[in-house]
Amino acid sequence: MRDGFLYYFLMQAARRLPMLLFATGAIVFALIRWKRSPRASLMTAIAFVIYLIDWVVFTAFLYWFPELIRSWRLTPYTRQWIDGIIFFAEDFVTAAIFILLTAAAFSGRNKEEPPQTT
Repeated sequence: MRDGFLYYFLMQAARRLPMLLFATGAIVFALIRWKRSPRASLMTAIAFVIYLIDWVVFTAFLYWFPELIRSWRLTPYTRQWIDGIIFFAEDFVTAAIFILLTAAAFSGRNKEEPPQTT
């Protein structure tokens, strides 16, 4: 069972490799630019760390969850309903990531003064 999980995990990592590399690069880039804009760098790094943690946890969950609920003997309708709730909850994590990235994009910007007419 352990080898099955490792194979599954590595296949999911290969499938998500572009985004995993991008997230890792974004974290490194945010840390490099820390002194220039600490608030934006912190929010960016936190967002992508959440993404990486979410990916690991959700990948493991999707591997073990079907085996866990098999003993529950659910109807197909109930199984769809539970899957919908799980993916709905996971979307909140994605929304939090987008909120952090949007906040990082707008943090530290100077307020523009309206043009003065003479």
